[in-house]
Formats: sequence, C-alpha cells, structure tokens
Amino acid sequence: MDSVVEAKVKVFLQNWLHYKPHDCGTIVECIRSLARVAGYDLDEEFGDAGLAAGPEAEVASGIVARALGSGGAAVTDHQIRNEINGWLRRNPSMGR
Repeated sequence: MDSVVEAKVKVFLQNWLHYKPHDCGTIVECIRSLARVAGYDLDEEFGDAGLAAGPEAEVASGIVARALGSGGAAVTDHQIRNEINGWLRRNPSMGR
C-alpha cells in the first residue's frame, strides 16, 4: 500500500466528492480490499487496472485514478456515488 496514494484518495473524497472525514476511512478500506481482490496494492498501478475484478473494482480503480489526476473517465460521478453509498451502508464507520 502506498500511503501517498491513500492520502490523495482521502483528499479527493473530502474535497471533490464532499464525504465526511470519518466516512473516508471506510471508503479507503473498501477500495483497499477491492484492490487486493484484483491482485493489486492500493497504488498507482491499481488506478490503471480498470475492470480487473468486476464492476466494484472498476469504480474503486476509477476513484484512485481520479484522485491521482490520471483520468478515471470510464466511471461516472453517478456510478462512484452509488457505489460509495453502498459501501457506507454495508460497512461500519472506520473513523480514519
């Protein structure tokens, strides 16, 4: 896991998508677990992975790509918000 990438993802979630800081820990943990399923770490390479492990991983990868400023255009804001809201409903708050 790359802590710089994790920090950029959290900043993206807070500043661009307007999620609360205590929700960002849960979201990042979901992204991290989807990256593992796809065989990646939470790093720049995962941001370029796309559909490596299904639709959820595509959204997670798109979030990482957008946070790093390298695109993620294949995933819409609507898809991102729907997926994140699902993660927040299904997972306890991490508060990080």
